[in-house]
Amino acid sequence: MTVAIANCRRCGRLFNRMGRDICPDCAREEDEKLATIRAYLRQHPLANIYEVANGTDVSYDEIVQFIRDGRLLLRNNPNMVYPCERCGTPTQSGRLCANCAKEMGRALERDMRARDDQGLEANDRGRGKGYYSKS
Repeated sequence: MTVAIANCRRCGRLFNRMGRDICPDCAREEDEKLATIRAYLRQHPLANIYEVANGTDVSYDEIVQFIRDGRLLLRNNPNMVYPCERCGTPTQSGRLCANCAKEMGRALERDMRARDDQGLEANDRGRGKGYYSKS
């Protein structure tokens, strides 16, 4: 059995990797920050990210990263928005707003169809007229 040893992406210390890419100390610290944020949002459901950052001493960037990673869900917090990475429109989950996600999904689908069509044409080009013989 092999033990995966890695450097923590936050503090750089070596640790036995068990699924997450951060050491147990940093994971505990992140979990504490998340608990603090959730408690603050229960008391202040209309707070925005800047107010949460000021009220919890958790940085804006860390809060946004928790949301993007899906670790902080904002069902009852309408003012917790941050900009879409593509167009800047306010969003509450993931890296992209709903419109950009749909648009990129459609573009990916078009690309996949075009590749499939090219693949079929390439396969057909390699075939010549064949003969079938019964032996």
